Amino acid sequence: MQMFGHSVRRSVLILGAIEAVMVYVAIFLIATLVVHSPDGPSGLTAAATLPALLTIAFMVALGVYEPDARADLPTMTERLSIACVAGASLGFGIVYMMGELWVSPLYAIACASFSYAAVTSARFAFTRVLRAEPFQRRILVIGEGNAVTDTIAITTRTGCDAHVTGVMPISEAAESGKLIMRANALDAAEIVVANRQAPLPHAGLLDCKAAGIRIFDSLDFGENETGMVDLENLYPARFIFSRTAGYTRWSRKAKRLIDILVSAFALLLLSPILILAGIAIKLDSKGPMFYSQTRVGLLGTHYSIYKFRSMRTDAEADGKAVWAGENDPRITRIGKFLRATRIDELPQIWNILKGEMSLVGPRPERPFFVEQFAEELPYYNERHRVKPGLTGWAQINYRYGASKDDSRMKLRYDLYYTKNFSVFLDIIILMKTIRVVLWPDGVR
Repeated sequence: MQMFGHSVRRSVLILGAIEAVMVYVAIFLIATLVVHSPDGPSGLTAAATLPALLTIAFMVALGVYEPDARADLPTMTERLSIACVAGASLGFGIVYMMGELWVSPLYAIACASFSYAAVTSARFAFTRVLRAEPFQRRILVIGEGNAVTDTIAITTRTGCDAHVTGVMPISEAAESGKLIMRANALDAAEIVVANRQAPLPHAGLLDCKAAGIRIFDSLDFGENETGMVDLENLYPARFIFSRTAGYTRWSRKAKRLIDILVSAFALLLLSPILILAGIAIKLDSKGPMFYSQTRVGLLGTHYSIYKFRSMRTDAEADGKAVWAGENDPRITRIGKFLRATRIDELPQIWNILKGEMSLVGPRPERPFFVEQFAEELPYYNERHRVKPGLTGWAQINYRYGASKDDSRMKLRYDLYYTKNFSVFLDIIILMKTIRVVLWPDGVR
């Protein structure tokens, strides 16, 4: 379903709601046992609500609801354990320090344990129910050839709750009454038109839409399910007529206000880390603490980006731009740590405060690479319709890009963000960036 212009799986929303209730109930029961309140159960609301909310927030941030976590038990267990411990511990600390209730130190341990047990039980039961065919989204695909094959391939991706129950050639779907009859016989909830260039069976599709069946073309269906655009079949009208909430005036002002408030607060909060990182760089190798590079920003304008130096000063002695490779020998010892923890990116907070960047957006590239990509990748410059960001949709969905193939893949995600960005999507990306920092897959 669409939420503020971004597609969110209904099954994930239902699962999240069930698990939120389970977490709250589990923590409230614990509170009645270990928290002493003179007001009785009514006085335990604060002690139970805050740890529960923080636990759910950490579950979202650490990717407990991502497809890989929902499909893989070890991945889910690892992320859920950290989320429960972090949420319960932080919640316990705040309640203990700021509340008037007497809270036992065992409260945090009990909250984490019971939250983990409650979510695991709910996840096990819900997953078994969801995998049953009656609970899958039943889809009828109209079309022939590779377009149908590509649509079916999307539904086999990890975490997809859609199931193709039938395929119908366009010529047959165009016959009077046949499409609605076939859709009703299959109990289809959605119809995907795979061959967009072929003449549409207008009458049949309108009959199905009137009957409450949702109609998608293959590009919309693919974007909703994968979170990236079909680069090979993209065309300008997809950008022009997209209903992007982020392009409204109030949304842009809200995004800028969030950038200012968060970046100013972050500079104050992270100042000890920034100072220690700078000292470590100076002690580890010769050269300056910071370095700057020219990057391409909003609407193709150039600006200077600031980062902690993580490479030797002669990394590009010949003056040519070079991608960082795996186990790159140019990276210093402290530089490896700074890159793995993303600390090397923190000076860009100053760029955000100045308005040259945003917290969330496509990662800025150097002009040399932008010129190459613009010639080789279609619609590459469309990613400059929004401000570049410290983190982005591509960063939380794809590994570090160090080749043209990686850049093509990341462009799919960047263009999805450009078409669908909003304050709501920015908040989701910021939360999920925590997972990228804790599990830095593909960092170079």
